[in-house]
Amino acid sequence: LPAAVEGKLETLRFMFLSDETLVSLCSLYLSWHAGIAIHEMGHFLTAAHLSALSPESQRRADTMAKKGPVSRAGWYLGMFLTIPWGGFRGIRKDSGNYSPDAPYNLAVSAAGPVWSAALAAICLPVAAIAIGVGLLMDSHLLVYVGRFFLAPGVVGLLDRLLADRGKLAELRQRERRARQKQEEVAARTESARWLDRVGDVRQRMLSGRMDSVTLRDGSTASAPWQFRNCAMGGRHTEKEYPESNISMQESMFVPLSAPSYEESQEMIVGLQYRLKEIIESAPGAKVMGIGLEGGLAPYVEKDPQDRVPEQRLWRLMRQAILDSGLEPGVDVAIALDPAASELENAYRRETDQKDSVGMYRFWRDKSKVNMSRDEMLALYMTAMERDEIPILSIEDGFGELDHDGWKLAMQGSSEGDADGFGDRLFIIGDDLVTTKDETIERCARGGEINAALIKANQIGTLSETVLAMLTSLAYGAELVVSHRSKSPNDPFEADIAVAMNTLGLKAGGGANTERLQKYGRVTEILSLARMRGGGTRKVDDSSRARMKQLLTEITGGKQLEIDPNTSDETLSRLLMRALAITAIDGNEEATNAGIPSAAATVMLGSTGAVRFKGSTPLGTSAGEDEAIHYVDSIIESGEMTAKHSDLFEKQSDGTYRFARSVDSSQIRERGDEELSNLWRIAGRYDGKGCTKAVEHIETILSDAFEGRDLGSLSSVLDIDRELLRLELRSAIESGKLPESAPEAERVRAMQRKAALGMNAILSVSLALGRAIAACEGKELWELVRKMAVDTMSCFIAAVLPDQADTVDEIRRMDFEQVKKLFREAARIPIEKGENVYALLRKQLPVYDLS
Repeated sequence: LPAAVEGKLETLRFMFLSDETLVSLCSLYLSWHAGIAIHEMGHFLTAAHLSALSPESQRRADTMAKKGPVSRAGWYLGMFLTIPWGGFRGIRKDSGNYSPDAPYNLAVSAAGPVWSAALAAICLPVAAIAIGVGLLMDSHLLVYVGRFFLAPGVVGLLDRLLADRGKLAELRQRERRARQKQEEVAARTESARWLDRVGDVRQRMLSGRMDSVTLRDGSTASAPWQFRNCAMGGRHTEKEYPESNISMQESMFVPLSAPSYEESQEMIVGLQYRLKEIIESAPGAKVMGIGLEGGLAPYVEKDPQDRVPEQRLWRLMRQAILDSGLEPGVDVAIALDPAASELENAYRRETDQKDSVGMYRFWRDKSKVNMSRDEMLALYMTAMERDEIPILSIEDGFGELDHDGWKLAMQGSSEGDADGFGDRLFIIGDDLVTTKDETIERCARGGEINAALIKANQIGTLSETVLAMLTSLAYGAELVVSHRSKSPNDPFEADIAVAMNTLGLKAGGGANTERLQKYGRVTEILSLARMRGGGTRKVDDSSRARMKQLLTEITGGKQLEIDPNTSDETLSRLLMRALAITAIDGNEEATNAGIPSAAATVMLGSTGAVRFKGSTPLGTSAGEDEAIHYVDSIIESGEMTAKHSDLFEKQSDGTYRFARSVDSSQIRERGDEELSNLWRIAGRYDGKGCTKAVEHIETILSDAFEGRDLGSLSSVLDIDRELLRLELRSAIESGKLPESAPEAERVRAMQRKAALGMNAILSVSLALGRAIAACEGKELWELVRKMAVDTMSCFIAAVLPDQADTVDEIRRMDFEQVKKLFREAARIPIEKGENVYALLRKQLPVYDLS
């Protein structure tokens, strides 16, 4: 109080009516306004810099960033003035709480306290100097100036210490740990370039596996290496996350040093989570969400030295490996699936060059980059040479029609100006080969691949899948079993992978349970194999009595004498073989995308209490030669298509679809109840419903097996031959195939499965396969392996006359020994130019329906 102010009345007047009151109120307001505005500007501008804002706010921020300094300064001033009052679009105000228009991001959360600290760092020194000098010089003006800086400076300091409690410390601790781990890795990292080391890593994967079990027969079952899709793009995220700009479909981590299959999951979770943190903290990058396959769906702006954003994404993946304390190429490698057929299709579509081959368009990024096949090869080479990305495999690195591109990847150019990768990397065909034996042979013989991706639903039965795998092995090509983007809860891919001791299993990233259970199934198979490795146990007297009673009931009261030394496995087989198939029930099975697939459940016994199920995935590959996933938008020729021909469009396979121009009002105008019902069914799930495939399961396929006991179904091969016979008959009856069609066309029709649908046939193949396996006291993977061993043994005997009498001996060999002998035998017909797939079909006669 000034010395002149005396008494209560003067004191109150000074407190509430003097100029000092106005100065104090202004100081108070300034501290409130500046504290909030600076703090939230820190959040908002950091989020804008990191491209972490919601789309609309990000677009506005990006637009302002391109304007001149005067416009930007006006924007910042407007931001400062309006934020505390909730007047700035991009900062939400809710009951006194403020937040940027952005998903949670630790780097963004930590930015508010950082900006508040900057406010304090600027204001407090100015306040101290002004007040100190003002007091020394008895200058009220300087003291007032100091007070106006002091208030927001103190608020800024308190905000730095108290607001967003712990976020800045958490961010700094996180990044400090990452730097420490990088330093630890740098201390032990090999100095050799990746391209000089990759061949050794490839050989390491070929010669060993993460985990193996010795079975009772002395053979081994091995866990495949995991190809984990942790960064997704392309068609697999286009619908769910259209803001993502990654055109290549998959970038995968391959854990190499995890001590067990279970701990590799921990490694992948850590890598994927760290990759998310890095992307969220990187300017111009953000995570849009989790894709269908359990990996991140990112948006990543490219760096100046890059042609496409994928290059920066790969560097961020390498950083995630280092930040996790792991060595790139030693502990973790990277595998790519560009799905280049989609890039090639995008080029054709967007340039209207429908016959173009060997040109690729990165259509999802705003720059819309086009590349030739040579530039695509250079892209992969630059990633490994310049950026030291530990790429170990490239799947579908070129389009399925670009055979010259595939040869370029394997062998390099004939002029020698581009090196091939065939002796160092796994060059994996997917769209190129579509799990078809004949196509795999053509591509392997042509030097286009050294590995094949195996998807059972691309061909449609277990037996045909085995044919494709054996054809690949015959040419020395490795096997990687794969899921599809949309998957039900059926882990059959793991059974196929363990059955064949495949190089890899590609079943998704570090999230989504329908993916993780496929890897979990591998662990389950090996655990059960270890448990059963001790030999066959004998049942006790009470168990034997119960089993005897059950067998007596099943056999109509016939009394059976059971040897006391009978093992429980034998008794279980007797019980299973005596059970009859009462029905095969079909249903639509939900996938992780919500879109249904088909499922089949084999009901055994009069109550159906014993049952086995199979269900199929569906995907979005561009492969033109895949088996048909039968959906409800497929309309067969009939009374409706003839009566209302103007509403339908005929397809190349003879089926129909509703014309794109047709809408529900046109259907109602016809007043045809049957047409309206057809329209409703065809529109379910945007035409992707599977009620017709389910109907095929419950009628044609169920009728063929109903009433038969399991003992009459001797093998998976017999089941699959029956299923293919039904497909062929249905194709002929529906007019899809003439009855006089030659054998090649009949085989193609069975492979295509356009009459009954792959989803119906494979579901039944899996369900009955599991039932047969249980009948023999085995699991599905063991039946698949037995089929492969029998086929390879007979092939070896047929090709090597001196081995003709040793088929049984070959069957008793270790599985890897059989594979080695099979590959050696296959060299003979290959060198003669004979078709190996044709020879294999004779030993595994799935298409012989005579």
